[in-house]
Amino acid sequence: MYSNNNNNNDNGSGLATVWTEETQQQQIKQDKPTHPEWGVMKEQDFHPLTLKHQRDLEILHQSGNAIVDFYFWQANLGGYCMADMIQNLVVSSDGAFVLVRRIVEGAPHPGRRKKKRS
Repeated sequence: MYSNNNNNNDNGSGLATVWTEETQQQQIKQDKPTHPEWGVMKEQDFHPLTLKHQRDLEILHQSGNAIVDFYFWQANLGGYCMADMIQNLVVSSDGAFVLVRRIVEGAPHPGRRKKKRS
């Protein structure tokens, strides 16, 4: 009459499931388009990097070539920056910030439009 199945993801131990990037991806993948987004955590808020830098970091991430010295310009981080993909860190003249890659819902930004030649 009563079911003894426990379906609240606590494995019977009273502990909740730990959310990892894979768990997040599985949760979002339910027929919704998703894409990765790169940015930094600054004052407890996520600040995305420019699209070009996000694409460059994602290509390195997908190819398994995480590097420790990715240099780029980001005005809202104080100018010239260096990202360390191994330690998930971005250093700029404004300070050091945590580098974050997250999976978000929606289609990726199409990028810049090419100018039509007349």
